[in-house]
Amino acid sequence: MPDYLQFCAEEFAQDEFFVRWVLRPDAETEAFWQQWLSTFAFRRDEVEAARQLILGLHQLPQARLSSAEKMALRQRIFAEIETAGTEAKEVAVPAAHHRWLVPTWQWVAAASVLLFLLGVGQLWQLQQPTSVPGYRALLAQARRDVGTLRDIDNPSMATRLVSLPDGSSVLLRPHSRLAFPARFVGATRPVYLEGSAFFEVAKDPQKPFFVNTTALVTKVLGTSFEVQAPAKSPRVVVTVKTGRVSVYPQGGEQAQQQARTPRLEGLVLTPNQQATYGLADHQLTRTLLAQPALAGGAAAVFEYEETPIREVFAQLEEAYGVSIVYDKAALGNCPLTASFTDEPLFEKLRLICKAVRVRYEVLDARIVVTGPGCQ
Repeated sequence: MPDYLQFCAEEFAQDEFFVRWVLRPDAETEAFWQQWLSTFAFRRDEVEAARQLILGLHQLPQARLSSAEKMALRQRIFAEIETAGTEAKEVAVPAAHHRWLVPTWQWVAAASVLLFLLGVGQLWQLQQPTSVPGYRALLAQARRDVGTLRDIDNPSMATRLVSLPDGSSVLLRPHSRLAFPARFVGATRPVYLEGSAFFEVAKDPQKPFFVNTTALVTKVLGTSFEVQAPAKSPRVVVTVKTGRVSVYPQGGEQAQQQARTPRLEGLVLTPNQQATYGLADHQLTRTLLAQPALAGGAAAVFEYEETPIREVFAQLEEAYGVSIVYDKAALGNCPLTASFTDEPLFEKLRLICKAVRVRYEVLDARIVVTGPGCQ
């Protein structure tokens, strides 16, 4: 696997695994890149620049280009980027900082070339954080329901902190928009999102908090989570850090029922889980993160000496907030002697399963362990 931490925007845009995630996302790429962005949040600007570059190449109004023509176009763009990068190095900046400063300049160069080659008007629409019709319709309905809204736009490449009337806070990601009432009145706390944002929601069990996107609604009572719903993305992704949230499609009978009750119903997510909603097939799926984090972020040592596997699994469940399903009668008393520290959860599970001769798989965000056991 390449060292993506060292990649700049054009290197991401030429990486096959990254391009697959942007254009043809699947469970593998979604899990990897969401976890990578969660771990290396300071690289989001580079990733977003690369996404826009890829989308610019593949969403042309005259997109009936052959593979050879697309390759020639790509090579021409990156040749311009390389020239721009060489010119940028003439600026009097210490060498250690070139890696982080040049990509922004190179991205500007890439955007300029795309504007020239693909037509200023059409590509400008692709790059600007203007609302799609669905989001404008969502806000129009919201204004009829709750009245005047504050509409916060973040067209920059930096994350913006937004404070809400109830004490909740939002990290509004680049090229994203958030709308909300000046005061939360009534029985709910609704906000409206286009793009991506991380929410820290103030607890109020009697007044649920709703994040509305054009396709999906996230309902919480007080927790922290991320919603990713870019305007041109084929999917919406909700990832939970702490607490519990429920997600369901926008509109329909389920949405009406959820609005009438403070309880969390439907597809409920807990820490280390994420939901993905496909806009094409309208399928809502729940998965574990590629690298589940320890609950509370605290370090832990896992020491076992002839310890029954039921106690091992119980500790892992508590430490990572996951559910492990297994045959307690067949496997529960199998002894394990091992020592773990900072290995990722799935590496711990791989070694444990190897020691007791069983196997595991992840199904609907649960870890299912199967095997003959040791009896």
